[in-house]
Amino acid sequence: SGMTGPSTGACTFGQHPGTPYFWDSSCRHGMLGCLADGIHEQCRFCGQGPYAQVPCPAYQLCSFATEPSAPYYWDPHCFVGKLGCKADGIHAQCRFCGVPPYQDVRCPGQASSMEKEAVALAVVEPTVDAKASAVSTGGCEFHIEPTNQGYFWDPSCEQGMLGCSADGRNVECRFCGSGVYSSVPCPASVVCHFPSSPMVPYFWDSTCFLGMLGCKADGIHLQCRFCGDSIYSSIQCPSGMTGPS
Repeated sequence: SGMTGPSTGACTFGQHPGTPYFWDSSCRHGMLGCLADGIHEQCRFCGQGPYAQVPCPAYQLCSFATEPSAPYYWDPHCFVGKLGCKADGIHAQCRFCGVPPYQDVRCPGQASSMEKEAVALAVVEPTVDAKASAVSTGGCEFHIEPTNQGYFWDPSCEQGMLGCSADGRNVECRFCGSGVYSSVPCPASVVCHFPSSPMVPYFWDSTCFLGMLGCKADGIHLQCRFCGDSIYSSIQCPSGMTGPS
C-alpha cells in the first residue's frame, strides 16, 4: 500500500495500525499524532478519529500505478460511491478533485498531482465562488496543520492584530482560544469538529480543563463545550453560541 513507500519506510509497527500514518519531519514531541509507532518521533497518525485534524499527505498514502493527471487529496470523509473517492482503487479516502468530472470537489491547498502548479495558481487567485466559500469555511492554508491551536477565518483581521496572519499567507486567518490567543474567542461553529451536528448546543470555553462537565465536546478540542441542555443545563450558553440548526 502507499503507506509503506520510502517516505514512510522508517515507521516501524509490530502490526499494521488501522489508522493511516505518514513520515512528518516537522514532528516535535507532544504534537498530535507524532511518535505513532512508539519509536520514531516523525512517524505520525493522520486523517481519522482523534487525528482527523492532521491532514494526510495524499502523495504518501495513495497508491497509483502511474501518477494520474487529475489532482487528488486525502479526504477522511470519503466513502466508496461518493464522487472522486477511492481514486487509487485501494484507499476510499483518496479523492480526485478540481477537474471534470470532479470539478464540484474543491481541492484543498495540499492537493497532489502532475498539475500541482495549476492547482497552486488556482489557490493563489481564487474565483469569486471560491473566495466566498473560503470566508465561510476558513480559507486558511497551513503548510502544516496546527494541532492544538484553534483558528478561523476572520474578515475583520488587520496586519498586526493578535492571531491574524496565522498561516503566514492570509491576514484573515486567525489563531484563537488558547495560550497567547486566549483573549480571541474561537467561533465554535467553525473550530469544533463534529462528524455530524450534535443536538445539544455548544460553544468555545477557554477555561475548560479535562474532566470538566461538557468540555472536549467534539472529542478533539478541549475548549469545545456543550451547554444549556439535558445534563448540561447547569452550563450557561453565551449569547451567539452555536445551537443545533
